[in-house]
Amino acid sequence: MVHLTTVGSAFEGRVVMARLGADGILTQMLGAREGPYPLPGPVEVLVAADQADEARELLLADQVEALFDDATEDHPGER
Repeated sequence: MVHLTTVGSAFEGRVVMARLGADGILTQMLGAREGPYPLPGPVEVLVAADQADEARELLLADQVEALFDDATEDHPGER
């Protein structure tokens, strides 16, 4: 497993892991632990080494798409 990204919370880590898992990318999270009293703080998202490039491309594509979605919401009807 290799480092892909660091996010601000375990929840954000789970969101990233779910997104990648939907495309068959194996993930693992290191950092704040789950449980009845989860510790706040950043977590690392790791991916299988042979899937790292694909994972980076997927996250980048999602970020670009989100930018266009934000622009559309700011200016409805201008498409």
